Amino acid sequence: MTPTLLGRWHTRLILFFFIGLPVTFLYAWYLSAWGLSNEYTLAWPFSEVWLRLPPVELSIFQDPFKFLFALLIVGLILDVGYIQIQRFHWDQDWPFAYQFFFSWVEFFLVFYAMDFGFLDFMFPDGRIPFSTAIWHFTWVFIPSFIGVLALIQIFLVRWRFKGGELGRHPIR
Repeated sequence: MTPTLLGRWHTRLILFFFIGLPVTFLYAWYLSAWGLSNEYTLAWPFSEVWLRLPPVELSIFQDPFKFLFALLIVGLILDVGYIQIQRFHWDQDWPFAYQFFFSWVEFFLVFYAMDFGFLDFMFPDGRIPFSTAIWHFTWVFIPSFIGVLALIQIFLVRWRFKGGELGRHPIR
């Protein structure tokens, strides 16, 4: 498939809404409901704690969503550059190995932007530790990567032939 810029954005938003947000909700619920302290150190989970709602102090619950949203914004901006890189290929394709590599580049860009204080307006009460951020990104990245390789191509059959765009109809 040769994705268009609009197709990249559509695919990224589908993965964000249908995989990223549900997985992040479960991960945030895990972080907040299982006794996460202010330093983001995990306590051993108790079976009855999983059933209670997140605590009133919701910053721990909201931080993974903010981090995922920052990844989305950085990815949407970098997609413009990815289209330019794609033009240098002889078939103007974007291999899945590139997607794998650049997804991790986006993660490190967002993490270090947060770490150096560029995202203090999103994380006013502190920064997410590297171990928590990388676990969160891994739990979102693996289903998203599988989603692009298989699920989107199964449920949106013409996605591949439309350059990743959702609303475009093929010209006959």
